[in-house]
Amino acid sequence: MSLEDRLSELVDDEDFRGLDRRFGRFNIFEAMGNVRRELEHSNLLGYLLTPERPHDLGADLLRRVLRAFIEKLPRERRPLRALDVVIGDLDDAIVHRERNHIDLLIEVPTLKLVVVIENKVGAKAADGQLARYKVRTRAAYPDWRHLFVFLTPDGADPEDVDYLPFSYVDLAGVIAGLTAERAINHSGDVVLILRHYLEMLRRHIVPDEELKEIALRIYERHREALDFIFESRPEPGNLLGVVRDALKKGPSLREDRQVSSIVRFVPEEWDSVVALNACPREMWTKTGRNLLFEVKSFATPAYDFSDRILLSLILGPGTPELRNHFFSRARAAPSVFRGGSKASGKDWTTLYSIELLTKAAALKMDDEQKVAALDAAWTTFASKDLPQLTKAILEIAGEAPTTLTDS
Repeated sequence: MSLEDRLSELVDDEDFRGLDRRFGRFNIFEAMGNVRRELEHSNLLGYLLTPERPHDLGADLLRRVLRAFIEKLPRERRPLRALDVVIGDLDDAIVHRERNHIDLLIEVPTLKLVVVIENKVGAKAADGQLARYKVRTRAAYPDWRHLFVFLTPDGADPEDVDYLPFSYVDLAGVIAGLTAERAINHSGDVVLILRHYLEMLRRHIVPDEELKEIALRIYERHREALDFIFESRPEPGNLLGVVRDALKKGPSLREDRQVSSIVRFVPEEWDSVVALNACPREMWTKTGRNLLFEVKSFATPAYDFSDRILLSLILGPGTPELRNHFFSRARAAPSVFRGGSKASGKDWTTLYSIELLTKAAALKMDDEQKVAALDAAWTTFASKDLPQLTKAILEIAGEAPTTLTDS
C-alpha cells in the first residue's frame, strides 16, 4: 500500500475523526491563552471557591474541595473531620488572593479553619517558600485549625511534611463530579465554564487515560502514516535549530531520539558505560540510555508559545538503587549539579538545569537577538559546565556497583 493510501486511511479512521472533533472544539481558556499560567488558574479557582460570588455554586465547590483535601490526609493529620465540612456552614468563607504572597488563602470562620493553597502549574516552589507561608499563617491565625496544600499537575512532593500534595488530577475529579450533578439540575453559564475548564485541564494539565487509549489504537493502526507526519512536522520556532546546529559542530556529542519540542543528547564517552545505559527500552527513548541532556523549547500552545529554552540533565527510569546512587551523588556536588531537583521523582529527576534563554529576556529581543543570545549561552555551557558534568557523571557511574544495573 502506498503512503498516499495510508494517509487516506488515517483521515477516514473513525477514532481519528473523533479525536480531531474533540480537540477541534472551541475552548474559551485555550482561546485566551490561559492554559498553564498559574496566575489565571489561581484567579479562577479563587473566584469559584468563594461562596458569595455570582456563579450559582454557593459553597458547593468549596465544600467538595475541602472534603477532598481532608479525606486525602491520614486521620491523625486531619485538622477536623470531613463530616464537619459536609454539614458545616461555609457561606461565610473568604478566599484571599496573594495575601502575603500566598496563592490562595481560605478563611472559614464558622469552622475556625484556614487553608493555604500554593499553586504550581509549571514551576517549583522556591527554597523556603512553603515554610515561610506556614510560619506567617500560624502567626496570623494562632487559635485556628490549619491546612496546608501544595497543588501541582501530578501531586508533586512539597518537601514539607506539613503540606498535603494534591494534584490537578484530583481537582479535575472533584470538578467533574460537580459538573455532572449540576448539568442534571442546572443549565447556563456556570456549567459551560466548568466544562470548558475541565476539558482544558484534561488536554493540557492532567493525563486523560481515555485519550491515551484512543491515540494508541490510532497509532497501532496507522503507524507508517503517523511516523511520516511526525518526521515532516515543522520545528516549534527556529531556536531549537540553533541547538541542533551546535550539536553537529561538536563531534563529541551524540543526539538521542527527538520529539518536536525537545532535543536530547549525550557525550559520546557515556555510550560505553553500562550504568548510563540501563534504562528499560520501553520506558523512555528506546535507546536504553538512563541519563540524557534535554534542551526544551516552550514555543508550544501548552506553554503559551514562550521562547524560553531550558537545558536539563535528566535521570530517567532505572533500578531504585541506581537512581538513588546518581541522585545522592549529584546532590552532594551542588557546585557542579546546579538547578537540580531537591527530591528524586519516581521515574524522572532533574540533576542539573539552566535557562539558555529566559522568557523575560526573549520578550525584549527580536529573532536575530534571540539566536545570538542562545548561541552565546550554548557556547558558555559547552565550554564550562558540560566538561565538568561529563567528568562528574563518569566518576559517579564508575562507582556504581554492577548489581545496580541489573534489570
